[in-house]
Amino acid sequence: MLANAGRAVAPRCPYTAGGGLSDVTGAGLGDVLGSTYGAAHLVRLGLLAAAALLLRPIFAGQVGRTDAVLLAVLGGATLFTWPLAGHPAASPAPAVSVVVDAVHLGSMAVWLGGLVMLGGFLLRLADERELGAILPVWSRWAALSVAALLLAGTVQALIEVATPSALLDTTYGRLVLAKIVLFALVIAVAAYSRALVRRRTAPAHPAPVRRAVWVELAITAVVLGVTATLVQTPPARTAAADVAGTQDGFFTTTLSSSLYSLQVELDPAKRGNNSMHLYAYTLDNRPQPVAEWKATAALPSAGIEPIEIPMLSLTDNHATGEINLPAAGQWQFRFTVRISDIDQATVSATVPIR
Repeated sequence: MLANAGRAVAPRCPYTAGGGLSDVTGAGLGDVLGSTYGAAHLVRLGLLAAAALLLRPIFAGQVGRTDAVLLAVLGGATLFTWPLAGHPAASPAPAVSVVVDAVHLGSMAVWLGGLVMLGGFLLRLADERELGAILPVWSRWAALSVAALLLAGTVQALIEVATPSALLDTTYGRLVLAKIVLFALVIAVAAYSRALVRRRTAPAHPAPVRRAVWVELAITAVVLGVTATLVQTPPARTAAADVAGTQDGFFTTTLSSSLYSLQVELDPAKRGNNSMHLYAYTLDNRPQPVAEWKATAALPSAGIEPIEIPMLSLTDNHATGEINLPAAGQWQFRFTVRISDIDQATVSATVPIR
């Protein structure tokens, strides 16, 4: 995890300048580390390094209660670094989205990790006495994890979908519906496993529970695949908008060129610090991989020349940037998106800043 966190930061440097991995510079690295994305990864690295110091005595069986509590606190804090570096931090309710996303990640880690341990090791190797002690405890933890997942997922869906019609009218909404159906199937299988544990037949005859666990894991793998697609899809709250506009401190519009369409989000669309998210799509509405992102903002009426917005690529078709807008007015934003060595196009939008 330490290595992965480090590798996640360095590639952002050349992405902001449209170069390759060999084009990492000190200034570029400073821009990345100074962004919310970079800061979240630095905090994650620090928390993981601190946790690593506590793992050795735990593996040696010499851990005390204080060390265990500290490790739990560090693990919980680390969970928050993922939503802080991703979509939840840019939602209409960032504080709520970050918390529920961290709860979602932690609950999934407990549930999925427990299923892997059960199916891969305990149900295959443990004896009847050991299973009789382990399975009831795991059943309670699984129930708590599923309840937390359900609550967090519901809150996330309410924030990102916003309206009932968006569930059916947008790709994001339909993916959410697919997750709901799959989650219901997993719950049904988990309920069957829990019933076996409550009847106390599982320790003596673990084969049915083991089969149910592997079915849960198979369905959960499909859920993770749907989730991977979901995080790269524009939220239904913005995709369902038919016209551009600033509502409740949030601006969104879709711009079109001969090469791509560009979904633009600016939050809160007011003077001061603003977060921008760009999503590129092909003309037939599929994710468009982008080689280089460029964005500027200008306010000609106030004599403000174009300000370059450093963009960080989060996925192949999604980039984010931060900009401080010093004055209200009709700001002119220009976006140049290069999709190959020779193909690029520029689109523009006028954004009312209050």
